[in-house]
This record gives sequence, structure tokens and C-alpha cells, in this order.
Amino acid sequence: VFLLLGILIYVSAVAFRLLLDATSIGELRFQTVTQAMATLLLDCALSGTRGGPLMREAYAEHPIYSVLVFCFAMLANVTMMGVLAGLLVQTIKKIAEVEEDEKRFIKNLKTMDEFWNHIKCMDEDHDGFITHDEFVNLLSDRKTLKLLRKMDVDPEILISLSDFMFVEHDGRINQIDFNKWVLDLRSTQKGTLKDHYVTRKFMADKLSFVLQGSGEDPKLPVSSDMPGRECMFDEKAGNRPA
Repeated sequence: VFLLLGILIYVSAVAFRLLLDATSIGELRFQTVTQAMATLLLDCALSGTRGGPLMREAYAEHPIYSVLVFCFAMLANVTMMGVLAGLLVQTIKKIAEVEEDEKRFIKNLKTMDEFWNHIKCMDEDHDGFITHDEFVNLLSDRKTLKLLRKMDVDPEILISLSDFMFVEHDGRINQIDFNKWVLDLRSTQKGTLKDHYVTRKFMADKLSFVLQGSGEDPKLPVSSDMPGRECMFDEKAGNRPA
């Protein structure tokens, strides 16, 4: 929008510079394109008078000049109002989104505490951890499904990822890890670039672990067209190039 206002001022400045050439107002306020832009910006777009004095000066030369200045003042002020209205709307929208996220976060924490209390009631060995078997039994309870829906969590996703999560945590999960896992699977949770990097790091670590277990070098292989490859092999073989 600021670019549009700048283009409008520039084009209008060129037009007024040519139209008001050899006139008293032209020599006073529109002698150059730069001076014309400053006049239109300060006396019309940003002025509290909205170009009133400039219109009177233009009317003294010819009524049509006054009409043209009035048209520019209308367009410039409408553009400025659009900028301010857009900024105000975006600010209010951002504040509303932040407040909504905070309310949802507080609500989910309370629901999560209620959910964990429900888990402890169904904990068979009362050790403060939940195992995979206890988790499966937990999902068969209606209250559990109701609490998950209250947090916008799909039970099917929990079931599909449960094997992986419990293997990663040695067969049992404590309250902190379980809460984080469940809250991360909310349908309203937005993915970020940080999540992408965490996923890449996890995949790299797992790939390195698999390669080490198979006895292979976990480092990426060197491409055959990389410079210096023959030199490295010659040095390993004891044959240094001349």
C-alpha cells in the first residue's frame, strides 16, 4: 500500500509539474518533480487540512487545477486510510489470535492434568509411568476418548504412533513426556521450521545408528566426481602422486 501511495504521488507530481508550468503556483510549489512530490505529500497526503490551502491557490490560477488537486487529495487520503485500517485490522487480529492461543493452552493444560489423573487411576502398578499395555487399556475407556476429543486429539493417531513412542522411551512413558506427546498431536497444533529440523536430526541419528550397527561407515560416501578423490586413495595405498 505504501508503494501504491508512492507511485500515486510520483505520477501526480509529474502531471502537475507539466500542467502548472509557467504559472505562479507552478513556479512556487511545482518547479521540479521532487518539489512537486514534497508539496503533494506534505500539503495533501499528510496535512491535516487535506490540501485545502493548496486547492485555493490552484483555484486562483484556474478552477480545473483546483479540481485536479482535490481528486489527488481524495485518492491520497483514501489510500492512507486503507493503510491505517489494514494495520489496525492486522493488529487486532494478531492480538485476538494470541489471546485465543493462550486460552486454548490453559484449557489444554487443565484437561491434560485431568487426563493424567485419569491415567493414574487406571495405572495397574502405580509406578507413575504408563506402559504400552496400560495405554491400550486406557484408550478402551470412554472417558479417555472424551478427554482426547476435548483437546482436539485424534485417538487413531495416538494408536498408530504408540508403538514407536513406547519403543523410543524403553517401553514406558512418564507424565512430562506423555503430556508433550499428546499435546503435540493436537489438530490445531501448527508445524514450524523447528519441527522440520528436529525431524531431520532424528532421522540422521537413526540412520547413523543403523549404519553403525551394520558395520558400515555412518558418514556419507564421497562422490566419484569429487576433486581429490584419487589423491586420497593413492595416499591410503601408500602411492603418493608425483
